[in-house]
Amino acid sequence: MEAYKILTPKFRQEINQGFDSSIEELRECEPNALVIARIEGLKMWKRYIDGLPDGVLIPVRK
Repeated sequence: MEAYKILTPKFRQEINQGFDSSIEELRECEPNALVIARIEGLKMWKRYIDGLPDGVLIPVRK
């Protein structure tokens, strides 16, 4: 089920912690093209989330 949640500073921090956790896990892998691309993609999503204003509706799955 998909719902929407308002982006607040706390929710932004939770999202970014998830990205950081995934990046750290990937850094333990052998640095091949797929791992590097995934890390860079996660960094891009983190910058995107950081650029959104507070109050934006974010789709979440429950």
